[in-house]
Amino acid sequence: MNVRTLFVALLFLPISGCLTAEDDSSEGFRIATTTSMRDSGLLDVLLEEASQIYGIEVEYVAVGTGAALELGRNGDVDALIVHAPEQEEAFIEAGYGSNRTTFAWNSFVLLSPTELPETIDEAFGFVVESEQCFVSRGDDSGTHLKEQSIWRHLNETQGLPVVLDSNGLHPTGSWYYSIGQGMGAAINMAHEKECVTLSDRGTALRFQSDISLDRYEYNESVVHNPYSFLSIQGGDEIKANLLLTYLMNEGQSTIANYTMSGEAAFFIYE
Repeated sequence: MNVRTLFVALLFLPISGCLTAEDDSSEGFRIATTTSMRDSGLLDVLLEEASQIYGIEVEYVAVGTGAALELGRNGDVDALIVHAPEQEEAFIEAGYGSNRTTFAWNSFVLLSPTELPETIDEAFGFVVESEQCFVSRGDDSGTHLKEQSIWRHLNETQGLPVVLDSNGLHPTGSWYYSIGQGMGAAINMAHEKECVTLSDRGTALRFQSDISLDRYEYNESVVHNPYSFLSIQGGDEIKANLLLTYLMNEGQSTIANYTMSGEAAFFIYE
């Protein structure tokens, strides 16, 4: 076993969701998923139900979308659940995956210790103008990619100065923190330092009762956050199709009815 293979094997051990399987395959079916699906608690519910109905065993690792796509490119997983449409399409076009199917959505939201303006552009502009501290995941996740797209838009439309470095594309200033970690870490740091951060709705709901940040939601297409299932070329196509069948059928009602503190974490397309 080489070093990379050993690393990937260890990656799955502490956070695997292992479900009872009816088949006798010696190898589990592996997926890489976004942290938001795991942190909301929805993923475990979906995989348990999929196991009960279709008898498939699933192991998963929850990472940022960039890391999930890299696991897919390396053939270390059989399928992905991610939320970065442009990167997913490029992944498919490069021949690494197939059957990209969007099965749920929610929105990106801002968590803030201070009142924010009514539009997402104005809110990001306010952060820069007031030098309100901002915590970025900085991890090439779907959330980080969305954040960068907003900074890029403000640069192109309003002349906002930005730089492109190892932390991605972002404004400059000591008020901007790029931490290279997951959504939970970003929210906790924003809470502790009284900063603004961009989050998916599901993870924001999970942390809402434990933080002193208000949640700001925007009815704008730019914050639409679709989640897609991708099968990996060369992976276990049979089990991938079974899991996708579940997500697009029985799983739809489970997603639609899943709530956190009485609020919907994800939505389905109708």
